[in-house]
Amino acid sequence: MNEIIRSLKKARIERKLKQSELGSKLGLPQSHISKIERGDTDLRLSTVADMARLLDLELVLVPRHMLPVIKAMIEGKEEQKPMWGLDEERGD
Repeated sequence: MNEIIRSLKKARIERKLKQSELGSKLGLPQSHISKIERGDTDLRLSTVADMARLLDLELVLVPRHMLPVIKAMIEGKEEQKPMWGLDEERGD
């Protein structure tokens, strides 16, 4: 959950939104947004989803065994090879 909270806070800051502005859009006081970002409160999934959508993010559930692949794709750490290739020219 900490990674999600960090991502939400980063997105808020990148969009130059104050905690009070985000709270206003969510119908929550600034103090609650502050608690969320500090990890001082238990979050409801609906609140996390609402925050993410307001910050132009989307929550996605993926199978745990696929997480390294998804992270590599998002972070661009591994060069992705195409699943197809040109047929090698024949020397006929």
